[in-house]
Amino acid sequence: MWPFKKKQTTQPEALPPASISYSQVDTTERFGDNLGLAQDEWIATIPLNEMTQDPESMGLPSVGASADEVFRVASRLSQLRESIPIPTDGVYCAVCHIANIDIGKLRSPCPQCGRELLKFGWD
Repeated sequence: MWPFKKKQTTQPEALPPASISYSQVDTTERFGDNLGLAQDEWIATIPLNEMTQDPESMGLPSVGASADEVFRVASRLSQLRESIPIPTDGVYCAVCHIANIDIGKLRSPCPQCGRELLKFGWD
């Protein structure tokens, strides 16, 4: 008697791992870790490849990859991220696993290893 058809519901489909990709190779422990940092402060980052089962399928370096390989992958991802203006982004070193809020340091030498600092998203 009701004039409306019963709404058909569907279950959301899980994304296959190969369709997930990242724009950086590290993250921080919590969202908002950047909010209390000053421009001269650095925070430790965590490699994303240590948190995933098959990092290579997601565009990340393998666990145990050399520093040169980690930097190569991270630099390529940073170039993509650099093409998008995100006001809250900062910088990081994918080899030393440190991040800073000052985007003005982008592509300048890391204070620990001397490699170029790459673009880092906090969210």
